[in-house]
Amino acid sequence: MKQRRKLLRNVSIRSRLLFGFIALPLVVMIICFLLYYNFSMQMIISKNQESSQHSVEMVEELFHLNMERLEDQMTEFCAQGIVYDMLLSDGESSVRKNFVAYAKMNMNLNGRNRLVLFNEKQEVIYDDAGEKEQGNLSLPSTLDISWAYKKEHNGIFLTKRIVYHNETIGYVCGGFKEGAFSPSFTNASSISNMIIIIDKDNHYLFGQAAFPKGKNIQISQDMVNVNGKSYYHESKQIEGMDWKVVNLVSSEYVLQEIHSTRNMLFLYGVAILILEAILSTIVYHSIYDPIHNILVSMRKLDETNLISSQVEDNGKDEVHELSENFNDLLNRVQELVKTVALEQEQKRETQLQLLQAQINPHFLFNTLNTLHYLAILNEDNPVSEGISALSKLLRNTIVDSNEYVDVEEEIENVKNYIIIQKLRYGDLFETVYNIDEDVRHCRILKFLLQPIVENSILHAFEEDREHQILTIRAQAEKGCLKIEIGDNGKGFQEVEQSYTNKKLSGIGIMNIQERIRLMYGDKYSMNIQSEVNKGTIVTLLLPYRKGGITDVQGIDSR
Repeated sequence: MKQRRKLLRNVSIRSRLLFGFIALPLVVMIICFLLYYNFSMQMIISKNQESSQHSVEMVEELFHLNMERLEDQMTEFCAQGIVYDMLLSDGESSVRKNFVAYAKMNMNLNGRNRLVLFNEKQEVIYDDAGEKEQGNLSLPSTLDISWAYKKEHNGIFLTKRIVYHNETIGYVCGGFKEGAFSPSFTNASSISNMIIIIDKDNHYLFGQAAFPKGKNIQISQDMVNVNGKSYYHESKQIEGMDWKVVNLVSSEYVLQEIHSTRNMLFLYGVAILILEAILSTIVYHSIYDPIHNILVSMRKLDETNLISSQVEDNGKDEVHELSENFNDLLNRVQELVKTVALEQEQKRETQLQLLQAQINPHFLFNTLNTLHYLAILNEDNPVSEGISALSKLLRNTIVDSNEYVDVEEEIENVKNYIIIQKLRYGDLFETVYNIDEDVRHCRILKFLLQPIVENSILHAFEEDREHQILTIRAQAEKGCLKIEIGDNGKGFQEVEQSYTNKKLSGIGIMNIQERIRLMYGDKYSMNIQSEVNKGTIVTLLLPYRKGGITDVQGIDSR
């Protein structure tokens, strides 16, 4: 098998595909066989449905006529004066004797096997059943006339309300054996089908099937499965009743004509499919295997050494050409990765140098120290504290080359900055710090909070307002470090956000967002929420990293 695949690799993909299409006529043949089988089966099923529907309609009509006949007989029986006398006599023996004689001699309600008379309180006052059955029949219904099936009596009961001068004086109930309705569907049945009657809940009542009483017949499905056998079915509601006539036809009988054809088609189909599978497998592997090798190499790409992921292919077809192009692409990507990495490193170094080169630290600190001692000699404590804070702030942000600092150190830088701002704004605002102990030693980018604090001081607070508060909160939340800087100042509308960003001092909001994206990835972010006259909250979502981790780019795995 492997030798055949290697030989095919010397042929173009187009030639192999053309070779594969030689089997197309065989596939068409199988499809034709399947279509023929399906057409034949559908035709037989359709004919069976038409015949079954005709039988159901005929049975329903006969059943309904039989019901009307019995209802007319019941109405005629109830219209007799002896019936009224029986209900209104309060149990007089002579009236009862006459009624009993009339009931036994009356030929109406043909086929009945029981007659029960109820008074207006639905109490039995007459029952011609045997002594063992007397008194155990409840009134099936209180409608003017209704039908009901009593499973415990194996019978069908017709109930009629008796009205005298617009008042109900009693009810009469006639019971019939199931056989009384057998003539309604005897002519519609045959060896292949059977007629049954079900109630509104699809429970079997009686009919030509030996089903358990009350068995659920799922006529909502395409086929009915009863006692391990499958039946096609058609049903129709009996007019004036909540019963249904159902015609069940054995699926084995319906399909027996096509079973032999199906078996023959199945044998032919298996033989053709085996041949088709052999041919398709050979052609498939000759194309799939080399392409799969390329896919495996792509899944195992190693960014540090792309050359090791190159594909080895000895074919002479289009897939071989694809493998060669893939290997060339890996070589170029390897070169680009090295170039991009070098450019990124140079960019970061340049940015840091630009920040540090803005001020000559040695000259600056000497000058600040001189001013600091002069302020002490002049006993100007606010100026002395401000200069000291500025010195510490510049030392931590410019001289210190580390890109990452502890949260505690960054908060200290913010405090120094606020001391400086207090020289200008005095007691215009109050600062509240809420730093959880478990995040004080988390590592974050340096100089990340000061620009946000600066923006709040410059643009949020007003000189004529009191109780202006700047709140800085840091806490751990869902595995991340969450820092919130909020104020209760002027705020702004969302449409003004882009304008407000431009007014930020220092690096600015866009710079902070870009630093977070470059150093931590898209998973972490900065969010701004503001409302006019209520204030602004800036939320930073950063990685939760404790101290001791090397401060290099990509500290957060992405």
